[in-house]
Amino acid sequence: VANDRFRMNGMAVVLPKVGRVALRERLRWPGRIMGATVSRDADHWYLAVQVEVPDDVARRERKENGVTGVDLGVSAAAILSSGEKIPAPRPLAAALRRLRIRSRRQSRKVEAAKKAARIEGPIPKGTRLPVSKNQTCGAHALARLHARIARVRRDFTHKLTTRLCRENQAVVIEDLHVSGMLANGHLARAIADVGFYEIRRQLQYKAARYGTRIVLADRWYPSSKLCSACGEKFAALGLGERTWTCAACGAHHDRDVNAAINLQRLATGAHAARTALPVASQAVTPGTAAGHGPAGGGKVTPVRHEHGRQDGSGQEEIGGHLCAPSR
Repeated sequence: VANDRFRMNGMAVVLPKVGRVALRERLRWPGRIMGATVSRDADHWYLAVQVEVPDDVARRERKENGVTGVDLGVSAAAILSSGEKIPAPRPLAAALRRLRIRSRRQSRKVEAAKKAARIEGPIPKGTRLPVSKNQTCGAHALARLHARIARVRRDFTHKLTTRLCRENQAVVIEDLHVSGMLANGHLARAIADVGFYEIRRQLQYKAARYGTRIVLADRWYPSSKLCSACGEKFAALGLGERTWTCAACGAHHDRDVNAAINLQRLATGAHAARTALPVASQAVTPGTAAGHGPAGGGKVTPVRHEHGRQDGSGQEEIGGHLCAPSR
């Protein structure tokens, strides 16, 4: 809707062909209204208003200036380099039984309509089945459940990404090949239920708002296989092994926390090299706490800030690249 086709009036909006419609909240941003979009999601209607505001109004202030690595997963949506594991609500898994029941009910109603219309097999193109009130109510109930699943996932993702950008001056995540991961039939549903790419998308646009730098580690960066205490690589680490012990220094690692710490060090090196800010990591694993880390005389494998790749031998090279905040 163009800005000259509607007008805001406190807790109401006047839309063309519709008239006055009450709103659930006031317009959040002061400024020039550029336009609006009306959309429907199941039984909810939304009005998205585009407002032109100055940069100082759009930008938010960070609460802290940490540097963190984030390893995305399925059992826990995000594992931070501090050792914190943030569980995902997994709304699809929670509602899967109800979703299947309602889908089967709706399928039976469609089959009954096909039988009444004397149609066998696929519905011919251009044919409209008679729709009963019961079938309409079932379709609405199924749509409401799908919408609730999406809202729960979206709410969690917004809270997670806002927290990461608000508390950190640099955040590093892996440049995951999500479409390739979804090809795995055993993990596709769980991965889609977390929403890996949506987390990355929200981090990138919120980083510009909070002045946070996003560092993308190359997808070939072996964050789980590198010992965060001594830098040794455990190439034989399998996907099903959740913990492992370094043969070189004896440090015991949780693979997800270890990966997040390695990602944080990648971010620390990239951020410090670019901004010359001294950044110290407080994250430890049991191995580093026992004195195997840098403070205990060990070494940290230096990170080369270049695009990672695989050579002819299949060996992984360490790499990363920066995503500067958009202007």
